[in-house]
Amino acid sequence: MSERIGDVWWAPGSPERGRMVPGPGPTGEQPELVDATQEAVRAAVRDRVPGYTPDWTDPDRQDAGVALVRLFGTQTEPVLARVNRLPEKILAEHLSTAGVRRRPATVATALLEFTVNRADGASVLLAAGVQTSASTPDGQVIYETDHDLYATPATLRTIATARAGTLETVPPGRPFPPFGRDPQPGSALWLGLAGTANPYPCLSLGFVIDAPAPAPVTSGGTTTLPLPPAPLLRWDVLDGGRFVPAEVMRDDTGGLRRTGTVQLRLPPAWAPAARSGPPLRWLRVLVVQGTFATAPPLVSGLRLNMVSATAARTVLDEPPEPLHDPADPATGRRFRLSQVPILAGSLVIDVDDPAADLFGTAAGSDQPWREVESLAGYGPDDRVFVVDHATGVLTFGDGVNGVAVPPGFRTVRAERYRVGGGTAGAVPAGAITTVVTALPSVTGVSNPFPATGGSDAEPDGDVMRRGVAELRSRGRAVAPADYGLLALRAPGASVARAHGVPGLHPELRGRPLPGVVGVLVVPPADDSGQPPVPTSETLRAVADHLTGEVAPAGITVVTGPVRFQRIAVEARLTLDPGQDRAGVLARAADAVTTYLDPIVGGENGAGWPFGGAVRHAPLVRRLLSVDGVRAVSGLSLTVDGRRLPACTDHAIPRDDLVWPERPLLIPAGEGARP
Repeated sequence: MSERIGDVWWAPGSPERGRMVPGPGPTGEQPELVDATQEAVRAAVRDRVPGYTPDWTDPDRQDAGVALVRLFGTQTEPVLARVNRLPEKILAEHLSTAGVRRRPATVATALLEFTVNRADGASVLLAAGVQTSASTPDGQVIYETDHDLYATPATLRTIATARAGTLETVPPGRPFPPFGRDPQPGSALWLGLAGTANPYPCLSLGFVIDAPAPAPVTSGGTTTLPLPPAPLLRWDVLDGGRFVPAEVMRDDTGGLRRTGTVQLRLPPAWAPAARSGPPLRWLRVLVVQGTFATAPPLVSGLRLNMVSATAARTVLDEPPEPLHDPADPATGRRFRLSQVPILAGSLVIDVDDPAADLFGTAAGSDQPWREVESLAGYGPDDRVFVVDHATGVLTFGDGVNGVAVPPGFRTVRAERYRVGGGTAGAVPAGAITTVVTALPSVTGVSNPFPATGGSDAEPDGDVMRRGVAELRSRGRAVAPADYGLLALRAPGASVARAHGVPGLHPELRGRPLPGVVGVLVVPPADDSGQPPVPTSETLRAVADHLTGEVAPAGITVVTGPVRFQRIAVEARLTLDPGQDRAGVLARAADAVTTYLDPIVGGENGAGWPFGGAVRHAPLVRRLLSVDGVRAVSGLSLTVDGRRLPACTDHAIPRDDLVWPERPLLIPAGEGARP
């Protein structure tokens, strides 16, 4: 072939060569290899007509040759589109080879309230794993209970707080401080239960706590800063005229400081007593010692028979399907499970041990099989495997990196694994109404409060942006940016973004501290319309992970929430009269809020930059890019309730983020706010 590759008819000409277009890579751009449009292909064919078929002069659309050219352009467009994805594909393959993996979906959780009706008034046991469901636009979502629940037919009749011997009844439906506005030792919360029989052997209470913003969490360093002790609480039942201790079996609330359940073991006999009104079975939680370091919590919800549940379902005892591909060097080491997506850490594998025999004269290894991110770095005696959570493919070792599975039929078995995850599980209050598992005496289920958490698998663009930075850090936190990147991998933490700042302590801003790295954590957003705030558990998990796994010795890691500035955009727009005005305004509002979003906003969709300035010109360009917006005649910002002059930029403080309020968009010709 005598022609150079740049001169062939389908390649872009020199003026277009090297043109960059938006892409999912770390820079937000990628080279466009070819002009992948039908018009470009048809134009290239027409340009060749005079040199190859000069007798073809009929341009009529009814001509067979014209129809053939149009068909060729239509069929070639998707082929050229795939050619343009080659840079993305090459980058993805390089990252996969280097061990960069997509972060799997996470699951939502909910507090479920069961109602039971048993003639003798006794409690009903609901074993862990009871399945319930909610109907959503994406289909049915299954929730499984996480713990055993003894559901009682008794009802919560009275809630009261006591301080200095004074008992005050709490009005229903209002948030209240469980131990008063100024909790002190001796303050107590009283719960009065009505029913024909006392709850036995256990009682489960669900609390929804409106806790203040979490305090920063410190980990690592030469000496860890001392933390004030949490208040010590004691649970009792009032049996007639005496108090009998109630054993706390599980307290997910951490001493009524966060939302969760409390499960108590109660005595078999529990006589009613009259405190204020008819005789009830009284339960008391008493502050024995200590005080709350921050503002006392507020209880906005308190229910009986509540148990935590996860938006997932369990699959038991499944032999995975062997994958045979002669072109795959891992053939014989790969298997596939039938249900996806698989929750990380939920898969329990059993593999036949060739060292053991049928008669028990030779014992096999008792080392369990572990799920790891990569087989690299493991030896021939390590029983490890890799899971692709999205496809359900399992990869075992080859005898050099990881133990090889023995040949044979069904030598590998999945004892159990859980399937679920995604934003579909974050259902609103009252959405979970169906009990899938048949249970006697159970009359209903509900989630009185919205489900929380749940995120979809990491998008391809985010994987590529994160992957390049992760290869640079090589799993160690050296530069401050490495701390924010590696915080995303903290087990048990719900993190959408994180930002590492040298010398920053979130409570001592403006005073750089040597040997301290502050990590500001942003969790996934929910449907509340408020800026996302991480929980204390997430902050602790991130701090412990960074200190124990990636940070150098002697570094103090302090995790804390991000400060947000609320930004409201007001703009006057000239709209296309030929389009639906309400639809155009809705698309324009979505374009502004998406651009300012702290998680998916910014110029490249990677989230608004920490400390980035909100500028007038980019906002105008975003509005003009909306189909149906012809002009923007005015634009102003309101920052934390303070309105700025029109066409004014606003600098966000360093290390802070913006939170977009719903914009006010005014069609030209209508009145504006003074």
